[in-house]
Amino acid sequence: GLAHPTGTPLYLLLGKLWTLLPLGASVARRMNLLSAVAASLALVVVSRTLSRPLPGLLAALSLAFAPTFWEQATMGDKYAFNALMVALVLFFALRWAETASPSALNGLALSYGLSLAHHRSMVLFAPALLGLAWWRTRPSPARLRSLTRRDGRRLLHLAALFLLPLLFYLYLPWAESRNLPPGTWHPEGLSDWYHYLMDTGQIGYVFVDPADLSERLLFYARTLQRDVGWIGIFLGLGGLASLFRRRPAIALFFLVNAGLQALLAANHHVPRHWVYFIPSFLIFALWIGEGGDALAAAAGRLLPRLRFIRPFLLAAAILAVLAPLPARYGAFRAGHDGAGTLDIWRQTIKQGRMGERMGQAIASVRQGAIIVCDWEQATPLWYYQPVEGWRPDVQIVYPMERLAEAAATGRPLYLARAQAGLANAWHPSNSGPLIALQPTPNGELPEQISPLGLRLGNALELAGFRAGETRFYPSAVVPLTLYWRALAPPGYDYSVSLRLLDSAGHELSRVDSQHPVLGTYPTSLWTAGEVVGDYYEIQLPANLPAGTYRWGVILYRTLPDGGWENLEVAGTGQELAMGGTIEVPAR
Repeated sequence: GLAHPTGTPLYLLLGKLWTLLPLGASVARRMNLLSAVAASLALVVVSRTLSRPLPGLLAALSLAFAPTFWEQATMGDKYAFNALMVALVLFFALRWAETASPSALNGLALSYGLSLAHHRSMVLFAPALLGLAWWRTRPSPARLRSLTRRDGRRLLHLAALFLLPLLFYLYLPWAESRNLPPGTWHPEGLSDWYHYLMDTGQIGYVFVDPADLSERLLFYARTLQRDVGWIGIFLGLGGLASLFRRRPAIALFFLVNAGLQALLAANHHVPRHWVYFIPSFLIFALWIGEGGDALAAAAGRLLPRLRFIRPFLLAAAILAVLAPLPARYGAFRAGHDGAGTLDIWRQTIKQGRMGERMGQAIASVRQGAIIVCDWEQATPLWYYQPVEGWRPDVQIVYPMERLAEAAATGRPLYLARAQAGLANAWHPSNSGPLIALQPTPNGELPEQISPLGLRLGNALELAGFRAGETRFYPSAVVPLTLYWRALAPPGYDYSVSLRLLDSAGHELSRVDSQHPVLGTYPTSLWTAGEVVGDYYEIQLPANLPAGTYRWGVILYRTLPDGGWENLEVAGTGQELAMGGTIEVPAR
């Protein structure tokens, strides 16, 4: 089916060919590898864009270990491939501007056409490219009148190189006709296709409130400083200044492109707008390479007898840029091993293994079920169903506004995120991270759970849990489903506090929920004998040493005077109901 507007046909077709290679991994991992390969090729092109090897190496390494670029190089998304397109366009543009080489101009026309078949943000390079072409050719009326037939053939050749890649867009009508997931867009006429290809529905998100622009530009600047460090900032600005002194037209070309891309990134009001920083960060990396070269050249001029130290100064600049790498890598790995827990709304699940946990939940639903979800949750579910072949009997319905339509079918019904008011019509219960919407209370415990049988107060029992794995590394996320049984109508709304403890009983982390089932099912609505699944995720601390840890649960209610009352575990005199263990092995 059609992907998100504007279709990215080049990436989709290339991705399909890539997944056919016998790489011995899942399709998702192969697409992750494609991003890594594209990012690596982009770095090779960056290193060759500058005229000397060491400055090029400095530029490439500055970009390679920038967390924003690094993140996109490890996930199956379009932005690493877009970085390759940006690098190729800049490489050929610079080569043509410096040498007037026909082959460089051919490469520029082809690479720019390919880039537009991939991502529409490349349109922003057009003003600077046109300005560069005007500066390089100096067209005048007299010169235009003197064009020969050979010149005309040359222009037609360049136009063909530029326009032929745009034929990849012809793939999109065929893709739409297959009616495969996501199945959200069905353009019928030229007007519909125009709105799809231009993504006109998102235009309102391109320009933020002017009052917010300064804050978003500040975020952009902070992200750049985090990615390249203060030494990188100093070298980059120095490199731009050096370019303006030596090659002002090239400096202006780079600056206009970087400025337009940065302005788009700051104005693009989407959840992960930092991915749009990458083109301008790539240009800044080239400035860093130029800055290192200019610094070494200046040192050579000041100390003419020591010109031989120029390569060593560049090597020192490379080491200075790479110095933060060990600490940066540790923080990056810690942040992505777990990359946070799924919240109840699941609107951002693209980091770490969030999508994997959401997508694999399709395996736990009943035969012939319907899962209703938003785009963010639907994407991993669509992956596991048609791509990996999981559960073809299940129907994935998007968006959430179609809940009533799905409920009218009478099929088993699940939600991929929380929604207010569910308990007014159903008896919700978690099936992993999904919410099962049951028309009547469920009184049966599922199979293959770890029993506990811990009674809390007079009305509730922590009957058991399901944890799946029991061995996790620091920073990992531990998914855990508790199973409650109402021994009698609880009468009050109890909240849940899940605690992670070390061997000495010290609390390491906690997760609290006002109501069970992602906050959707107050206990006061439970009926006697009802069994309720209640899903949580525990984020292990990044510095957690190897050892055995336990988790426990406290049930409590808020009192009218603002205090709270904890339920006691029957027969223990304790308020903490101890559950299972978590093993953290040594690395």
